[in-house]
Amino acid sequence: MEIRRLDLDVAIYRDRVQVTDRVTGKFVDQRADYPFSSATNIIAEPRFLEDTLVKAIRQMLEGGFSLRHPIAHVIASELPLSPTQKMQVETCLREAGMGEIVFDL
Repeated sequence: MEIRRLDLDVAIYRDRVQVTDRVTGKFVDQRADYPFSSATNIIAEPRFLEDTLVKAIRQMLEGGFSLRHPIAHVIASELPLSPTQKMQVETCLREAGMGEIVFDL
């Protein structure tokens, strides 16, 4: 089993996230069990976004990964993210175990 750094692309849509492993191309489309979006806000409930991200990342964790410095690239969002929403996304990803978050929107 090869041990490698976890390096993910993350896209955020209304009440779902898509996560892609940048090395293997493995793709997860995770719907939220509890809605995190509202009619006007893509992130209305950050704790539910975090829950959805954790579930998607867990599906990626087959095989061996080094969690020494995992990185997430936020590459897409259904709506533009305000500075406050970017902070919420960053907090959710850090709580989900990511060490570095890069916004490539």
